[in-house]
This record gives sequence, C-alpha cells and structure tokens, in this order.
Amino acid sequence: MCGVPAAAADAQGGTSKPVSRVTSRADLESAAAELDQLAASTAYSDRTRARARSQASSLRTRLTDGDFRAGDRILIVIEGQLAVNDTLAVLEGLRLPVPGFRAVSLAGVLRSELEAKLRTELTDVVRNATVTARPLVRLAVFGAVGRPGYVSVPAETTLDELVMLAGGPSPVAAADKMKLTRADTLLAGPATTRRALSEGTTVGALDLTDGDVLVVPLGGAPWDRNAFIQITGFLLGVVTLLLIRR
Repeated sequence: MCGVPAAAADAQGGTSKPVSRVTSRADLESAAAELDQLAASTAYSDRTRARARSQASSLRTRLTDGDFRAGDRILIVIEGQLAVNDTLAVLEGLRLPVPGFRAVSLAGVLRSELEAKLRTELTDVVRNATVTARPLVRLAVFGAVGRPGYVSVPAETTLDELVMLAGGPSPVAAADKMKLTRADTLLAGPATTRRALSEGTTVGALDLTDGDVLVVPLGGAPWDRNAFIQITGFLLGVVTLLLIRR
C-alpha cells in the first residue's frame, strides 16, 4: 500500500485529518487532495473510491461557497470605538448586518476564517477593534425535558448545559438512555452519550451540526400501572399476613 494515502486505511473511506466545522482552509484543501488520491487508487473497491470522490467534491464545494447560509446565527462581540455584543443572523445574500457598520459579506468564508474576516473589514474603519465571533449551532432537544425544541448554542456548550437550556430533564426522563441523532442516523447511543455527559464533552468536540437532535426518552413514571400493581400486591400480602397471625 505504498504511495496510497493514509485515509485509505479505512475501508469506509475518509481522511487522516479530522474535518470539522472549524477546520482551516489549508487542512480542507489537504483533505480534498488526499481523497483525490484515494479515489484514483486501484487498491480499493469501487464503492470506497466513489465515496472518496463524493467527499472530495463536498469539501471543494465548502471551500468555494464557505460555511454560512442565510438564517445562521453568530454571536459577535466587538470592543473599541464600535461596541457590539449581540447575536446576529446571516441575511439573504450571505450578508451579516453589523450594527453601526456596514453589512459584511460571508460568501466563501469558512467558520475558521470568520473572526479574521470581520477584523479585516472593521479595521478599515475602526482602529484597534477587538473582535470575537462565534458561530452558533442550532440543535434540537426533544423528549422528556421542560422546553423541548431548538436552541442555538456556541460550540463550547457541553451536553449537560444543552439539556438545561431546554428546561432540564423532567421527573420521568430516562436520563441514562439519552442519544444523539442526525436525521435517521444514530450519532451516539446511550453509552456514548452518558460518557460525553459525564466528561463534559462539548457539542463542538462531538462535531454536532445544525439540525442534530439530543433525544431524552421517557422513562417509567414514578407511579405507573405496573408499579401500582406491584405495590398494591405487596400491601395486600402484608395485611393478609397480619390477619392470619391474629
């Protein structure tokens, strides 16, 4: 397998460098080139090569079009002559309307390039501006929580914080059976999700993307029918025993 990219070591295809939401342009270009090598190699199946071609095409689309879409939300903090601390939505045409400034085009901009892009735009007008920009991930928390639905959170948000933002688990939640899904695909089963919760793993480290779902299933209610029958039977047995002894 000499000369074949390291990515090909996985029969499912992929890249040797992790490709995440915040991967740099250089690393994305490197990953696409590696996938091109894999697709051109005869050492692997047609299925693996086809998948590599598809992945390379997706990466090149990302490199050209950028990561942002209309409706994406970004937490912006600007300190200096222009002060901004707000969550802004990307408009149609991939324009980000910065208060007190002009709209900044995010066409072709990667998440990893966002802060540098804003800083470059601002320093043309605002001197010594300090810029912090964090793209938010729109995730869903469904099931046995106080406020099921969608929330937009920074990548540094941990899973337990995500649950609390959705109102926390309800008294009948099966907290040990939580799972992460993407459309019809299981991203992490209960065991993996429990470990991520206990270790304080962030949504960024889990590489969750817009639309992913944390499912909090219902557990048995504290006084469900089966429990009621069991407890009633036990109490009847105790009363019967006491009557016999009398």
